[in-house]
Amino acid sequence: MSETMSGSNGDDALVATGPGLLGSLWRYRLVIGAVAVIAAVLGLAASLLLPARYEAQANLYLRDPGSAAVLNVNGLSPTQSGDHAVFMATQVGLAGSDAVFERALQLLKRGGTPEDLRKSVIVASSPDLASPTIRATAGDPAEAAGLANAVGTAYQQVAGEHTAADSRDAIAGLRAVQAQRENELDSLKAQFPQSTGADLATLQQRSLHVANLIGELQVHQDSIAAQAAVYGSGVESFQQAVPPITSSQPTSLLLALSGAIVGLVAAGGWAWWAAARYRRVEAEVDASTALGVPMFGETPRQGAQLDGKDESPKPGESDPAVAEVYHFVLAGLDHALSKVGGKTVAVASAGPRDGKTTTVLNLALAAKREGREVLLVDGDERTRRLSQMCREGGYFDVVKVSQNGDEYRPPTPRPRPKTATCGKVLQIGPEERNGQHPAEFFRSKAFRKMLSFSGEPDDLVLIDTPALLDVSEAVTIADQADAVLLVVNLGTSLATLRRARERLAFTDTPLIGYVLNATERSRRRSGHQARLPWLFGRGPANAPDATPLSNGGKSG
Repeated sequence: MSETMSGSNGDDALVATGPGLLGSLWRYRLVIGAVAVIAAVLGLAASLLLPARYEAQANLYLRDPGSAAVLNVNGLSPTQSGDHAVFMATQVGLAGSDAVFERALQLLKRGGTPEDLRKSVIVASSPDLASPTIRATAGDPAEAAGLANAVGTAYQQVAGEHTAADSRDAIAGLRAVQAQRENELDSLKAQFPQSTGADLATLQQRSLHVANLIGELQVHQDSIAAQAAVYGSGVESFQQAVPPITSSQPTSLLLALSGAIVGLVAAGGWAWWAAARYRRVEAEVDASTALGVPMFGETPRQGAQLDGKDESPKPGESDPAVAEVYHFVLAGLDHALSKVGGKTVAVASAGPRDGKTTTVLNLALAAKREGREVLLVDGDERTRRLSQMCREGGYFDVVKVSQNGDEYRPPTPRPRPKTATCGKVLQIGPEERNGQHPAEFFRSKAFRKMLSFSGEPDDLVLIDTPALLDVSEAVTIADQADAVLLVVNLGTSLATLRRARERLAFTDTPLIGYVLNATERSRRRSGHQARLPWLFGRGPANAPDATPLSNGGKSG
């Protein structure tokens, strides 16, 4: 199963293959298990609620249609007039006819119609076409056996009556022909006295022939009468039904097992459909095909979402290998910025808690370790999480933005130190907006002036924006930047990424890449390993698993 979207420049290109049957079943294993258990319980409840039903079977073994004992009327035997299957079908039809069922009701001394009896009785030929079988179902074993035996007995009676009626009709027809021949013989004999010579000899010869025909007709009548008496109903043996001991319904265990199997199949089919319909980011190729941009790196993350602790990142305690991940991301970011010609990056995410703020801070710390001047803008004024983290950790100076109409008054410039390891965070808070909607300020000249000049030149400007799908001003902020970097959390649905990409279509600022943010838990769930990108032809394919820089999973 796949999803395909195509368009220019990769904006609409999306080719994603489903996770496969086993992957789909494993993803929704809890749902599948719950459905199977519920279906098994329903099957068990059904077995307890359904009334007991018993099935009895009687067999009618008919005489071989090709034997001499079968009634031969008008010189044609059943074998000559049709094959064995046709003969058996005819007898099964007779056994299930209204005449037989009405006779069975009379034998049972019960009211009703043949249609009522057909609800409980089924007449069919055996698989080997050896005999008609009569299966009767009832709530009582004796009643079931009585129904089957009554239908079998009724068939014998009706079939015998049909045989007797056929023989009588055949004999009556032969007698009518015999009477004609006898009249013809009497007429020939009456001509004897008037004939002489050759004419008399001819009359005598014809009279002898007619007399022989009359004799054959008489013999044929006697033969039909004898065969009818011997053949009777045509049933050679009637194996009567006996009351069944056990119910014909499946046992409670079998019904529960059947319900569980049905539940597993139904839930498995739904899981396969849902896994393909609601695809998630399980590897970098998933997000790349959905967004149409490259991955700059995978950043591992731990924190409160895993162990319940609330800790801000501490550069001195971080694993050097993990810190190197952000240097790789920063290198890829610089390479992409050089192509678009800018230094201001809006770091966004589709939804909250995707690790966006953590990524912004750690990229700034990586730039700071490289001796670069960095400016952070806390554009998520609803949470101010970036400002809070920097203030608590002492990583960068937090400067509140002052605003007077369209003018932005930057702080007094201070000499840039020889060792450029400085940076600052500009905090935008509600009290500075004077009742304005945030989007109004982010569209203002003051905000653009703030980004272009902050009192001293900056090598990199990183804007922590609100979630794209939650806050309207996220696109407005991105419109003021030179490029957009998207933070994607492992396990995010591809539909969410598509909506985020559609939201970014309302700005001319290009989306240059994304960072895959993988928690330890999500990595274990998907079997995903932390990887570093092959940027500029360098860097290992796999980074060691290490404790990452984290904000406790509370950032946007």
